[in-house]
Amino acid sequence: MGSGRLIKVTAVVGVSAMLLSGCSLFGSSEETSNLNATPQATAGIDPNATTPTDGTQPLQVPTTADGTTAQATVHPTVYLFDPNGYVVPVMLTLPKAEGSAKQVLTYMIKGGPVQQLLPQGFQAILPEGTKVLGMSIKEGVATVDFSKEFTKYDAKDEQKVVDAITRALTEFPNIKNVTIWVNGTPLAEMPADKTPVSLLQRGNGINLELSEGSIPGQTTPVTVYFQSQLDEKHSYFVPVTRLIPETENRAKAVVEEFIKGPSEGSPLFNSLVSTTRVLGVEQSNGTLVVNLSDEALSYDKGKEPSPEAMEALVLSLTESTGSQKVQIKVDGKPLAQAGDLDLSKPVVRPKEINATLF
Repeated sequence: MGSGRLIKVTAVVGVSAMLLSGCSLFGSSEETSNLNATPQATAGIDPNATTPTDGTQPLQVPTTADGTTAQATVHPTVYLFDPNGYVVPVMLTLPKAEGSAKQVLTYMIKGGPVQQLLPQGFQAILPEGTKVLGMSIKEGVATVDFSKEFTKYDAKDEQKVVDAITRALTEFPNIKNVTIWVNGTPLAEMPADKTPVSLLQRGNGINLELSEGSIPGQTTPVTVYFQSQLDEKHSYFVPVTRLIPETENRAKAVVEEFIKGPSEGSPLFNSLVSTTRVLGVEQSNGTLVVNLSDEALSYDKGKEPSPEAMEALVLSLTESTGSQKVQIKVDGKPLAQAGDLDLSKPVVRPKEINATLF
């Protein structure tokens, strides 16, 4: 698998694909590595323009190839059903609009505007005909009011519907919790399987599974990202929240569960060999440092690890531990790179998941 391993769904919004061409996979800061291997010119920015002495980029209005002003776009994450029924984050490129959180939910409704953007085999999650009647965000709580059509989901999908809404809205940094209303009436529980929904949060997890040997009520949830294959050239990341026996060392548990891989019979896979050992996981100067055995390098004749595996590992650790930066080592030595990924310095969580051109 090469650089086309993730999905990006692009709306018909002028030069939106061009506007994304300069984005790096991982965010960067002065102390972190920028994983964009080759800098590219971004539409609307003159690469020959003189840079001001203060280091800022001259502001220019994006234009299309014919010289007209390009439409402003945003790149939110929506949650969709993948071909295997998992709830999966997918970045869309959409026209900029007021009420971005409400817009995200609108693009998760079956038969809605997302239909023309869906990747092969993917489906919207919210019932057809659903309308977002209103939304308010106050003190970190998003209250969303759906029309009565919202209740017309399949009972087997109830938890997935709840998870998708919760995850999509908590992608916004000002939203920590979610409450659901229908036709102006708050729900304490969902109508089919009575899932409690009075105050939802991201920590509830997604695509839940109970690990072998775990006892309900005595578990620690860890969310790990595995891969699924879209076609011969493209794979994408799928988050799975695994309930494991209670542990205080969540970071180490995340790495161990990641190496263990998907459950038996799962269509998901992991690009890190299961013989890889965890030599250490510790916090150092605000960075989570993970030390793996040299089996992690088996991807490229013992020289490099799988870039997909490294991306998935960073996603898993930042999701489950809250750590902002991750440094990956092999046998105590920092990795230089994995494919096109620069791992010579600590890296931060990707700003966009499943965002490469599809």
